[in-house]
Amino acid sequence: MRKNPLKPSKNPLYPAKNLTNRGFTLAELLVAVVAASVISIGALGVYSGYYRLYLQLYGGYQKETAAILEELRRINPYESGPCLRR
Repeated sequence: MRKNPLKPSKNPLYPAKNLTNRGFTLAELLVAVVAASVISIGALGVYSGYYRLYLQLYGGYQKETAAILEELRRINPYESGPCLRR
């Protein structure tokens, strides 16, 4: 008599053949969590580096803008001249 290939296996040593035993093993879940953690830590490091660079550039732009405005105020003859006094 031949074995029915569609009938699930009852042998616990071969869980892949047992169609009623579905889900993930603890080892598979641990591997997935560790992989996600490594990727997250790497992404966080890259993001913090970009954010630090952004803050440096933004601070530099603010200083340059303040210097340009001060220069414009200094050379503008009408900033506090007779045209504003009425």
